[in-house]
Amino acid sequence: MFRTSRDTPRPWWKRHRRRLEHLIVTAILLAVASALYASESRRIENQGQLRVWFFDVGQGDATLIETPDGHQILVDGGPDDTVLTKLGEVLGPLDRSLDLVLATHPDADHIGGLASVIRDYDVADIDTNGDQKFTSTMRNFESASDEEAGANHVIVRAGDAWQFGDVSIRAVWPRDDKDVAAEDANYSAVVLLVTYGDTNFLLTGDATTDAEAIYDADVPDIDVLKAGHHGSAGSSSYAFLTTVTPEVAIVSCGLNNRYGHPHPAVLARLADLGIDVFRTDLDGDILLTSDGGEPIVTPAPLPF
Repeated sequence: MFRTSRDTPRPWWKRHRRRLEHLIVTAILLAVASALYASESRRIENQGQLRVWFFDVGQGDATLIETPDGHQILVDGGPDDTVLTKLGEVLGPLDRSLDLVLATHPDADHIGGLASVIRDYDVADIDTNGDQKFTSTMRNFESASDEEAGANHVIVRAGDAWQFGDVSIRAVWPRDDKDVAAEDANYSAVVLLVTYGDTNFLLTGDATTDAEAIYDADVPDIDVLKAGHHGSAGSSSYAFLTTVTPEVAIVSCGLNNRYGHPHPAVLARLADLGIDVFRTDLDGDILLTSDGGEPIVTPAPLPF
């Protein structure tokens, strides 16, 4: 029998359009509610606790500090946009703000991911050591920084300090413009001492042994050391380690990297002094937690 167009059955999706629309709206609402719940759960979980993530970003550095009262500080951003995925995993999809982004120095393995972070997040402060490096990575970082409306920009020097509730962060290096003008950009990398109650840890960027020999006088005994320059032989000298006496060292480096980091000599020094070692190339992401007493450091690999 001849069938007219009016007799042709409508596609299934048209027949059930309202039901599909209802299901889609319901799925969206559930996703939003789930994201809000996860974000609130993380906020409640973090109350009274300092959380510091040493992200596995390959051959580079990226450290996120979450304070007990909800401040969020990112120190360096790794070589690429991997840091964005890490931040999304930890902060959740709805949290798009950072109180401070600090680039310790302009090497690509420390600032490569920061331009994307600054463009994707509302950043209150963007701080550097003021060193200039005429590379496309540096230009991209500077362009993103300039476009971040309302952000404060500070050139960091020893003695500068930030207070986030009960968490204090103090720069202990570099001292002045002369330090930053040194030929080796690693020498002038910003070094930060972070204190929360009885917990002290040191973020050293790529600062060299020459720098360590100067700033170590301004550093108390620490619990945790982020080993300088990814465990390079040019950092974490024996004299420095015996002065600041860390119990734990964290090495941020890429698996089978072409530089041979961490250097066997550094690992030998750490072993000789009984310092426990965690490595992002072997352990993945590493989490430090503290309630103001002795910190706890554990491997905490994120899904992505």
